[in-house]
Amino acid sequence: MRVGFRRLPMMLLALGLTWCEVDEALASADCVPATRVLEIARIGGLEEMVAVGDQLFFIVASSTDWSLWKSDGTVPGTVRVKAIAPITAPGPQALTEARGLLFFSSQGVLWKSDGTASGTHPVDVPQLTNAHPLREYRGRLLALRSVPGSGDELWLTDGTVAGSRRILGAPPALVISSFPSSSVETASGDLVFRGATVADPGTPRLFRLTRSGALVEFFRTSGSGIGITQLTAVGDQVFFFTDELAPGEPSHLWSSDGSPGSAVLLRNFGLFAPPFGLIAFDGRLFFSAGAEDGPRGFEPWVSDGTPAGTHQFVDIRPGEAGSLPTNMTVLEDRLYFVAGDGVHGRELWETDGTVAGTRLSIDIQPGAPSSVPYGLAEANGKLYFVADDGVHGSEPWKVFDGRPRLVADIVPGDGSTPIEAGVGIFDAPAASFVRAGGFVYFLTASGETPDNALWSMKTGSYCPQR
Repeated sequence: MRVGFRRLPMMLLALGLTWCEVDEALASADCVPATRVLEIARIGGLEEMVAVGDQLFFIVASSTDWSLWKSDGTVPGTVRVKAIAPITAPGPQALTEARGLLFFSSQGVLWKSDGTASGTHPVDVPQLTNAHPLREYRGRLLALRSVPGSGDELWLTDGTVAGSRRILGAPPALVISSFPSSSVETASGDLVFRGATVADPGTPRLFRLTRSGALVEFFRTSGSGIGITQLTAVGDQVFFFTDELAPGEPSHLWSSDGSPGSAVLLRNFGLFAPPFGLIAFDGRLFFSAGAEDGPRGFEPWVSDGTPAGTHQFVDIRPGEAGSLPTNMTVLEDRLYFVAGDGVHGRELWETDGTVAGTRLSIDIQPGAPSSVPYGLAEANGKLYFVADDGVHGSEPWKVFDGRPRLVADIVPGDGSTPIEAGVGIFDAPAASFVRAGGFVYFLTASGETPDNALWSMKTGSYCPQR
């Protein structure tokens, strides 16, 4: 299930933008404004934006309909592709790129688009008329098809009859989760997913579908009311939590190589807040967590898949407060995140995977005040994020070649316009930037009208230092 137009107001910081192209920025003392390519009442959130080639596709709601739009980063190139559904119906969801095409679901029907009005229509595959996009897998779309009375099927498709085939179906009769984080691909190309049997729908299980087509059940919960969450692949190893999904109950971190009986309980966590932000880096799992055995706040943790190798990685801010690391994002050979050490405020941190190599990346707003970075996203070999240096207001920044730079200053001075943060899961803030071609896109919310604005800036742009 996708979250549509939900927002995280607490993550929206004031901002306004400008961009400077590299060849022009160095010749001018002022930043050139970023391009506001569209301003309209309701633009679908970042979680519903997807790049297909050099185009960004997204959903717009008008007073009459839900429509598909695309942008090439310019105002003339930001156009409506086609109306998809009446505004009284649920909006299109699960926008997914596969094989150079866009797929999405609308009112239970699977659509595909090549970016033209005539090429945007329900798929011409009778068995997949009522299917749901999951992810790109093996160069095609992995789609979930529900068959009443027979459970769910998994299909691979390029949107044509000849290019579609079922890779999993009854028997056994399964109910497969369509939640975006409920399936992962391992380094060997196996598909690991969460589901249950039709005969026992209250017991969540984990399955591994090999490239040869073999289905292996390798984990199931001990009883009803326990969920399997935050499925994450590190190479061919899979990490996940089991949680009773109730306040005050502990979360349990597990690892498995996908074979029956291989699941290992690594650690119990948190009676009040589960760990979050799981990410693969340096051949290990990194995440944010608080210890269950003492008065320590959230800090970076690490796991190599063994109980002994699952521990707090570094204690940035000792004590109950903790540094609360968020937005863990990999850029080349570094893992970046936002944390507060109690001295510099909440700022951008980085690690090379060693304790000695973990440090404050930059104190954007010097001293105790916080620049409160958020929305970290890797794009084109750069790390984009939003921050407030105390002079320009909350604006887009980027890290390139290890050097943080202000990218844009839309509202001169300390004025700002809110840049939207994507909607994360398990309290993990999501990215605020999406890349398509040579442009990076983001959303702002107007303070005077109900309109949203979609902005673009070239990936090579930055503000010159003064």
